[in-house]
Amino acid sequence: MRKQVRKSIETYLDGFLQGLINKYDPKVIKDEILKNAAFDEKKGEYKPFHAALIPTELLRIQSFFRSFSTSLGQGVFEYIAKIVAESNNRWIEVKSNHKFSAYASPNIQSMVDTFIEEILNKKVDPYPYPSFSKPSTKDTKDIVVDLSFKDKETGVIYFIEIKSPKPNKDQTRQTKEKFLFLLATHKNSKVYYAFPYNPYGERKENYKWSFTKMFFNLDKEVLIGKEFWDFLGGEGTYEEILEIFREIGKRKGKEITRRLIKGM
Repeated sequence: MRKQVRKSIETYLDGFLQGLINKYDPKVIKDEILKNAAFDEKKGEYKPFHAALIPTELLRIQSFFRSFSTSLGQGVFEYIAKIVAESNNRWIEVKSNHKFSAYASPNIQSMVDTFIEEILNKKVDPYPYPSFSKPSTKDTKDIVVDLSFKDKETGVIYFIEIKSPKPNKDQTRQTKEKFLFLLATHKNSKVYYAFPYNPYGERKENYKWSFTKMFFNLDKEVLIGKEFWDFLGGEGTYEEILEIFREIGKRKGKEITRRLIKGM
């Protein structure tokens, strides 16, 4: 990984963590506000005995980690993935959250709907895809893709959706539908459902999330953890990114503890 790429990731992660630290600093969010938010009677979560016993510092750290996990899943990985893909000479026309036009004629819509229903009813496997016919009308619709790029040598366009490794059923179904419309339109293309890490460990065969396996072939359509990052940036990218995360964690760790617990 080039020094400039590494520096860009480090700077972004540093700012990301600093923003969360500032948000949960005792000078910003007072103890009483934090307890009221955690034990909200309007949500049916009023627990006076819990609130009386639990240290506010622990509650602050818990809230910080929950916010950290949510924020990390929403945008950080997409940002880093784009930087990594742009650094790989294999890829050109790297785009994030880009809008693509796709066929939306009645016959294409019908083929997509039928294929999805057959997957749900276990009549067909999620892969291979159906052979799409020529669109019957000129109807189109816009589809936004998390990350896309083209192979400089083959011209193949890659459409990648980067999601949490435990997506819900609706999200997974919608992603599959999105991919089918793109495949029906862009003939020289490939699609991947990508997860930045595997919650079941490093081995892909240990991945167990049922909704993903319902709508996607793990070997042909899903990239998880190391294979995802190495696909974007080349062999060893996964380990390099993990190392950057560790370095930032060590550098910011003491400040996180000091600011959240001591408010200094």
